Amino acid sequence: TIGSSIARKEFMLKNIAIKVNIWDIGGQKSFNPLNPVFFTNVDAAFLVFDLTQPKETLPELEIDYLTNLSKYTNECIAFVIGNKSDLISTKKELENIANHYKIKNLPLILISAKTQENLYDAFDLIIFSFLKEWEKGLTSKKFHGISKEFLNLINKTEEQLKDLFVNLGDVDSILISSKAAPQLTKKKISSSVPDLNSVTELVDYVRYKEKIEEFNKIKGQIIDSFDNKLTIIKDLISSLKRTPINSLIDTIDNTMEQLNDIKADFEFNLDSLLNLEKSEKKVKEEME
Repeated sequence: TIGSSIARKEFMLKNIAIKVNIWDIGGQKSFNPLNPVFFTNVDAAFLVFDLTQPKETLPELEIDYLTNLSKYTNECIAFVIGNKSDLISTKKELENIANHYKIKNLPLILISAKTQENLYDAFDLIIFSFLKEWEKGLTSKKFHGISKEFLNLINKTEEQLKDLFVNLGDVDSILISSKAAPQLTKKKISSSVPDLNSVTELVDYVRYKEKIEEFNKIKGQIIDSFDNKLTIIKDLISSLKRTPINSLIDTIDNTMEQLNDIKADFEFNLDSLLNLEKSEKKVKEEME
């Protein structure tokens, strides 16, 4: 994936609409997929690596993505996904990769995005797992049994879904919990460089400045993403103008699909920007 894309799925369970927002973020460093915006308020996550390049792609998941999930989410379900199983020639080779390349204590699922083997089942499993965990914390009886209702809807059993895991015996929990974030010492900032009376206050102030700089950098990247999408829209309009009449309807249909994707991406970036503003405001308040 280059950049980010969003898909939405809705289920009716117990006469209640359950909406699933699926964010697919690119792995390119130039896109900066590691900014905190992408890890805030995440309920469930697929950590995807390339089965044909496990040595190169799996460590990055553990070092970067898993670390950020642990840091920025309160609690979320996480599955490790080995993709491109269709490119592994033998079942034995696939088993060797699964045994040697995995993240400790996290469930592993092998899929092929190309052939779609286990792909939709993996989504069904993570949605079911979230609903089941969600039920545990409910006090209202209104949503009790909603995970079983989901199983009935997709016509599958829990055992069938869990058969996707290739290392279930090694898994302690499917949940990732965030660590306690370091607290900044509160101090009123009355000028650009406040009076600092101790080493602790100096360290806190440096952290504060670094955090604000990080926020500004991420906001700049989001704004750049807005600009890129506007450029794409201009290109789509130019393409429509050059389209022959006999193929105009098909081109319009394709353009509408792309515009809907761009609209979803705009909404995501706008939500990210608003969340970032809230986080920045909170950090500033902690320093007052």
